[in-house]
Amino acid sequence: MPAGVIAAIVFGFIVFLFSIPLDLSIRLEIRERRALRFGFAWFFGLVKKEFGGDKKQGRREKPRVAGEQVRKRPGRRWTFVDLLLIRGLASAVLRLVRDVFRRVRLKHLSIDFVAGLDDPADTALVVGSLWVPAFLLNQSSSHVVRLQPSFEGGPVLQGDARVVLRVRPIHLVPPIVRFVCSRPAIRLLRFIVSSRWKRKR
Repeated sequence: MPAGVIAAIVFGFIVFLFSIPLDLSIRLEIRERRALRFGFAWFFGLVKKEFGGDKKQGRREKPRVAGEQVRKRPGRRWTFVDLLLIRGLASAVLRLVRDVFRRVRLKHLSIDFVAGLDDPADTALVVGSLWVPAFLLNQSSSHVVRLQPSFEGGPVLQGDARVVLRVRPIHLVPPIVRFVCSRPAIRLLRFIVSSRWKRKR
């Protein structure tokens, strides 16, 4: 089989894989414990993974041995402000984010919360003001939004929310390539390489 035919078959197969939708999910649960989970599903649901779980306490620092010196890397590390000073980088990043979000579609949205404040009147005012847009959203789409007031006389917020976004990876190729090949991205690469070179000296 000619090499050109093999290359065309491989290219077509890659395009097919990148054309399969990718679902990204975010789920928040607030009950006795808070839990934030991220997940993705690809290849028609055959490949899926979920990350996260109950919120845990931060990692404890390892106790320092007496007399132990802290190792410091030579030179000054670049900061977020240094990146903002790169000409055209901020606008290029904003353009990339805008182009990416234009290619992302909201597949599913479900919100089910019970909310209450110290004053029942404030609870009725807040939940009542949110009930109308929630009702319109439920009637005009397949999304589900439920807001229930709690008049127990104390602050209450319990429930869960789930968002599923769908995107075809092949649609993300043009904006990413456009950003990588832009002048601000090249300036960013030069800045990173030069800063690492200066720190090694």
